[in-house]
Amino acid sequence: MQEPQSLLRKMDQSHVEKCIIFPFNEIKPGKAFSAANDYIAKVTAAHPDKFIGFARTDPRHPLAADEVRRAVKELGLKGLKLHPRSQLFKPSDETMVPVLEVCVALSVPILFHSGYAYEPIPPMIAKVAESFPELPIIMGHMGCSEVCTPTGVEEAIQVARRNDNVYLETSRVMLTSCIVKAVQAIGDTRVIFGSDTPYGSQLDEITAMLRTGFPDTSLGRIFSNNIAGLLR
Repeated sequence: MQEPQSLLRKMDQSHVEKCIIFPFNEIKPGKAFSAANDYIAKVTAAHPDKFIGFARTDPRHPLAADEVRRAVKELGLKGLKLHPRSQLFKPSDETMVPVLEVCVALSVPILFHSGYAYEPIPPMIAKVAESFPELPIIMGHMGCSEVCTPTGVEEAIQVARRNDNVYLETSRVMLTSCIVKAVQAIGDTRVIFGSDTPYGSQLDEITAMLRTGFPDTSLGRIFSNNIAGLLR
């Protein structure tokens, strides 16, 4: 668990003005992550100028779709984070459909962990993107996990290239060449900066992004404008 004050200190040190927060893989998250989502809503409400809250759920739970609806409509959270490896599901599973439909109805994006797990995740996300073209999908780590592999990045880039509703998030990639390749492939309007703190470092991730040599207009989109547009 990362305490809000710890994150605020990191943001101040790294000159980060605002960031998205969501639950960890909680030991006791409540029904379909209800307790964890309540906590995120509480922290976000306490620091509305610093934090944007995303919900989390386990799509295998019978109340998953209801929890996402509650988190957005009642708690005011702005998106959904899903982690196939932690909750042991596949993005293309039939059990995902009710959750996907709720996100479409509420016009909120889904951030998928897309690093490798039991099998490659990017091809599964491709199926979701094709079936729900109106759903904004953010591929967290753009195909990377603890170890960044060219195969994972290339798969993620190909998914985004074929689907205009897919965005690539940069945290834990760290290889400047991979970030440059992503922008060359899909442009700078569908790449989103991320740090994955506390597992990653905001300062290190910012440094890696600045090494790309992108012009200020591109950096502005990647650091803030692209995600701001998705979240309205």
